[in-house]
Amino acid sequence: MLLNGIENVHLEPTARCNAGCPMCSRTGNSYILNNQGEINYEQFRQIFPPSFIKGLKKFKFCGNYGDPAAAKDLIKFHEYIYAHNPSIEFILSTNGGLRTPKFWEQLAAYYLPHSHVQFHIDGLEDTNEIYRVGVRWDKLMENVKAFNNAGGTSKWFWIPFFHNEHQIEKGEKLSNEIGCKEFIIKVSARFRDASQPFVYDNGTKRIYPPVSDRFRFEKFQTDGKLQCVSELRKEIYVDAWAKLWPCCWTASASRVNPQWVIDNDLTKRSIEEIMSDPVTDEWVNKLYSKSGSVCNKRCTGKYIHIIDRQGKQVPQKDYWLEE
Repeated sequence: MLLNGIENVHLEPTARCNAGCPMCSRTGNSYILNNQGEINYEQFRQIFPPSFIKGLKKFKFCGNYGDPAAAKDLIKFHEYIYAHNPSIEFILSTNGGLRTPKFWEQLAAYYLPHSHVQFHIDGLEDTNEIYRVGVRWDKLMENVKAFNNAGGTSKWFWIPFFHNEHQIEKGEKLSNEIGCKEFIIKVSARFRDASQPFVYDNGTKRIYPPVSDRFRFEKFQTDGKLQCVSELRKEIYVDAWAKLWPCCWTASASRVNPQWVIDNDLTKRSIEEIMSDPVTDEWVNKLYSKSGSVCNKRCTGKYIHIIDRQGKQVPQKDYWLEE
């Protein structure tokens, strides 16, 4: 899977979440909702022994389905990693609506200037919950402020929709006022068609894409040379069921294409065993060679979210390389 060793880990610690975002692959997904995996502390230590942790540069808590803050042992994970690698960089992605201010104050100790939490807040008090369904504004604000006031470094990520694009300037102002280090816009490619709404709840509800030309994601989609982001980042992905993948995109694609599944259970085999298995290489090479594979959609630029940051717009995969 990787040619020159692993430097970064992307972990989905849990498939549980407090929100019901309409365009999330978790919402309405009966398989995920009935099989909400979560990695506990004992499994975590088995998967990531001290010798492995010591060689890492970055550890990211995110995933495809869950919110990392829902993971029961999240603080313990940080304590364990930090004990064996105090110079490591942490990144955590969350909707911010879970837990208590005290929890976020505790977590802030691990997110000093070289690390950061990404709070995904898609609107203001009257609009955030249109997409971040179930995330209470007052609780969210209490948590973000507690984290920032405790010395944690955070970034506010905002997905523009028709219902919130007029509030972006106010959102950036509020972001600065509550102590977020940066305000970043993430233009979603999930609409597929920038002129059509996303229809959900059996056709009874709609989310409309932004209309500003600045946020028309389709103009950024390209068909360039395939460059594996995980290989460039020297990164692996571990999902909430303790399965090892090259990246989060191949993991989510496996739910749609079961024939892609490999023997990648980290409760039975180590990272090294899975990565050195010739079957794993064969599986990855097959993905690279197929024109319709997730690799050829995501890592060529055919289908990718766009990061709008400080007036500069880049594909999300490029932002990940800069991160």
